Amino acid sequence: MALLLCLDSSTPCGSVALCRDDRVLAEMALDVSGKTHSDYLLRYTDIILKEADVQLDQIDGLGVVAGPGSFTGLRVGLATVQGLALALNKPIYSVSSLEVVAFSNGPSAFPVMSVIDARKKEVYAACYHWRDGLPCIVGEERVLPPQHLIEELSEETLFVGNGVVHYSRWFLECAHENVHACPDVNLVPKAGAVGVLIYRKGGAVCSLDPFHLHPVYIRPSDAELQHVTTAV
Repeated sequence: MALLLCLDSSTPCGSVALCRDDRVLAEMALDVSGKTHSDYLLRYTDIILKEADVQLDQIDGLGVVAGPGSFTGLRVGLATVQGLALALNKPIYSVSSLEVVAFSNGPSAFPVMSVIDARKKEVYAACYHWRDGLPCIVGEERVLPPQHLIEELSEETLFVGNGVVHYSRWFLECAHENVHACPDVNLVPKAGAVGVLIYRKGGAVCSLDPFHLHPVYIRPSDAELQHVTTAV
């Protein structure tokens, strides 16, 4: 049996969980609006390990959301996981924030469009089809204005994630016959779902050493954009 310590800091609502196989033994979440993820990740880790009567060196590995999401949040979360993995000599398993949201909202007969608020009037998005109990990505992860997703639709699709709420004008109030919006369930990735997803994916999730763990941003940072503008 695998015992995983899992962290998510890809959105303002971050979380830490301890999972054994496909069971969530303990989980804590916090909306960090006005704070940073570094204020609680290790503290919550200590709490849930104590509550579960587990020593840190007893875990078999670490699970983490690598993105897309908040640039600062991702950097903090991945740095925390890298530090723990180095200290414990444990493997890391990373998954996509969009995949976790699609998985958390359960099987669907329709294609599932996972959308997470990317700010700047855009969303991170990816489409999934459910096969063999797991969401399988169709195409690739993208960042784009929400109305473009609606314009591209050619079949009935279930929309999930906090992007549905942030851009309700396009998703909840949309008269498009192919749009099915699920705004109030599992809006953001949760660490517990990360652990269960990793277990369900089995060998499809490759283990990483700390030096090969990198954030998935999809779009360039403001600093990178500024550098390009200055260079031009």
